[in-house]
Amino acid sequence: MILRTLLLLILSLTFTCCSNKPSDLRLSRVEGLLSESPKEAWDSLSAINYDLLSDADKHYYDFLSVKVADKAYLTHSSDSLILKVIDFEFKHQKNGRYPEALYYGGRVYSDLGDYPTSLHYFQDALKSLPSNSGNQELRCNILSQTGRLLTALSLYDEAIPYIHEALEINRHLQDTTNIIYGLQLLGGTYLRNSNYDLAEKYFKESIGFSVHQPSYHMAKSRMYLAAVKHKQGELDSALSYIRNTSEEVKPMVRNSVLGYASNIYLDAGILDTAYIYAKDLISNNDPTHKEIGYQVLLSPELRKYIEIDTLNQYISEYRTILESFYDENNMQLSINQQSLYNYQLHENQKAKAERLSNILKNWIVGFIFLAILLVLISLYFKNKSKNNIIELQQALANIEKLKLELVTSQLKQSSDIGQTIINQTEEIAPVITHNSPKSTEQELRECLKKELLTLYESASAQSSISPIILQSIAYQKNPRIHSRGKNYKKRVMFFGVKSNKLSYLVLLNLR
Repeated sequence: MILRTLLLLILSLTFTCCSNKPSDLRLSRVEGLLSESPKEAWDSLSAINYDLLSDADKHYYDFLSVKVADKAYLTHSSDSLILKVIDFEFKHQKNGRYPEALYYGGRVYSDLGDYPTSLHYFQDALKSLPSNSGNQELRCNILSQTGRLLTALSLYDEAIPYIHEALEINRHLQDTTNIIYGLQLLGGTYLRNSNYDLAEKYFKESIGFSVHQPSYHMAKSRMYLAAVKHKQGELDSALSYIRNTSEEVKPMVRNSVLGYASNIYLDAGILDTAYIYAKDLISNNDPTHKEIGYQVLLSPELRKYIEIDTLNQYISEYRTILESFYDENNMQLSINQQSLYNYQLHENQKAKAERLSNILKNWIVGFIFLAILLVLISLYFKNKSKNNIIELQQALANIEKLKLELVTSQLKQSSDIGQTIINQTEEIAPVITHNSPKSTEQELRECLKKELLTLYESASAQSSISPIILQSIAYQKNPRIHSRGKNYKKRVMFFGVKSNKLSYLVLLNLR
């Protein structure tokens, strides 16, 4: 009983230690909070003591740390944690989190500005999550992020198919919010690609889906429509769309509205409103699109209304922004070059591994082919040898028959002896035919050669009848003897003279 208890305890500990599944329910609750409140999920995750978790729970905690930070719109500043997560999930793909880990790898490198590496992870995530998989929401997110990244890289034609596929998945799932985001992303890509008609089409469609949704969705679509109309030169329509949108959009989009609005009002000649929007744009804490505000304030239409000291200040600040852009572009160029080098190195290593694999496969295929060829050749010669043995055995049997018939023809005058020999012939023939199945081909050839020589010598010795007998009166008068003599001569001629040629040919072959 004690032994059984100890055994069960050991097995239980073994299964517990070998299991990679998280056991802390707090981690599961954190993941459940993500869709409702990413901030609350982040606070709950931060309250968990990492050092007290099991190994499996620590890996799950690392995964959730990246996921919660991304959902909470926190900018990723390092790739060390996500690389650790991806490595673990790759080795434990039965957990089902590997495609999602690759997706967040793409998100991390996107925040780091390493777009080629980010794109590489998104592509790997799509490969590990085929179109017929059950997790269509994750696949849709990967497609959408891939399209967004390609748009940022100005690869518009390449981005559009990804965005279309993501949009179709959202339509199938009847996810209205993501349909709106997808239409806005698709319209924005066409806008940057100067395809204003299609951009207008998708922005208007997004407005249709935004009717019963929060107002910031429609406000963002109106902002984009104002930009389209501005590009098309329809300033009145642009003004109607852009009016009051800055107060309705989300804070992260507000500077985009201010940038579009300041340019639209400037081109429309409404300088005071253009100045207000541009001044607001350069004064708030959001660093995005500030260059647009300085461009508007330093435009010929507005700078004449600005004091010289303030104008010099704007010029200095604008110069600082341009220099930072220049530095960022150089840094981005360095990152892209490093990513390209790493990618080429990876491709070279991959090509080398594939070449070695192909060489190994070719050697294996060649070895298998050679082995099969040798087996076939061996079987061919083995069967050929068997056929020769059978033919030689049959030839020996036939020679025995011929010898017995020759003896029978000589002794047929004695019916008892002849009958005995005939019976012996019938008995011996099948025995000889089937005898010695294990004899080698060389042994049978020697035996056949010996028998043929014996037959030849016997036939040669009896191939002629004495002329005295043939010319005798008794021989001529007795028709029975005369007939037998002719038959005997014929037999001798057949087995002796005529068979000499056959024997000669066979002997040549045997030699």
